[in-house]
Amino acid sequence: MEVSTRKLDELNQAIWDSGFTTFTLSALSNIAQEVNHGTTLFERIPQAQQPGLSKGSSILTAAGIICRGCPGTESEVREIYHTDDLIGEGRIQEQLVEAWARIYGCWFEFPELYLSSLSEVKDYGTESVVYFDVDNFVVRKLISLKHYNVLRLALDRIIIHNAVFSDSAMKVLGFGRNEHQQFVVVIEQPYCAGTVVSEQERREFMYALGFEDAGSDYGMHLNFRTSSLYIGDLNDYNVIKGESGIHVIDADCRLNTPTLGCGGSYIIPHPHLDFSHPCAVI
Repeated sequence: MEVSTRKLDELNQAIWDSGFTTFTLSALSNIAQEVNHGTTLFERIPQAQQPGLSKGSSILTAAGIICRGCPGTESEVREIYHTDDLIGEGRIQEQLVEAWARIYGCWFEFPELYLSSLSEVKDYGTESVVYFDVDNFVVRKLISLKHYNVLRLALDRIIIHNAVFSDSAMKVLGFGRNEHQQFVVVIEQPYCAGTVVSEQERREFMYALGFEDAGSDYGMHLNFRTSSLYIGDLNDYNVIKGESGIHVIDADCRLNTPTLGCGGSYIIPHPHLDFSHPCAVI
């Protein structure tokens, strides 16, 4: 697998300097395909979790590459539950991905209306609206950035989830803004039916995947870690025991960097880009 830091840097700089031209759109499509085929490394994510990109669609991979080439934000250097900080320059990620998604044809002007046309049952999570299409064994969601503040972290979450819990992988369909004008990721994943999984079973399930305890919060959310990954919020509603075993349908997944405050040591490689002038797209 080729480590393509220079190639990605050149693409991200070209997007920043010139926007989405014929050249940058073609290069983005080609590199996204290489990442999904496993011939090029998307170096932000640990190599063991690279399959989480292809399981999430070429849309996820392209959006991840675009967000890679945006300035760092205050929201990305904080302990995990300090959610009242500033977004900083995080809006740039949303603006760039929206501009690309409109060109690529994966921008949903009215995402609630679109998902309502496909599904009859609707439910609400803390950061998502869930649409159940039970007949077709599919769940579709509008995932906001409520718990992540910036799009880059929300995409990390999906990539890690797909890699660790591949049986319930989230396929990214596109992006949009909900009825409150908040940026959302539109996804679908397999519908899993089953029963509640006990706390001990949840622990043993995560231990078997190579994770160790990272404490709990609110008295019910179990959290786990490795040196490079953090997975939390494994409460009664997010883990289901079905006919084929245990399924994690929702979790708080992050890169376990030292600044996260969860005992991690993963260092995210930072691109070498020139942000001294305004982005051409904004």
